[in-house]
Amino acid sequence: MKYVLVCKNEPREQGYRCADIFDTIPWDAAPEHMWIECPDDFVADSKWFDPTDNTFKDFPIFEPMAINFDNQPITSGTQTI
Repeated sequence: MKYVLVCKNEPREQGYRCADIFDTIPWDAAPEHMWIECPDDFVADSKWFDPTDNTFKDFPIFEPMAINFDNQPITSGTQTI
């Protein structure tokens, strides 16, 4: 198991940021941070920590917007004054 530093002063979604990952707890966390055990393959800033059920959750994936550029005006490079 590894440990992730959760920053309670950096909100993400409805929880907190998962900042740094270490093999052991290298220092005592400040009051606005906390250490939580995480899987060995955990990647920093890839998930957020939900304090309501003490779990790590994925960020939502948004579908890209399709923009139609077919109806744009054609210009000839001249300007009317």
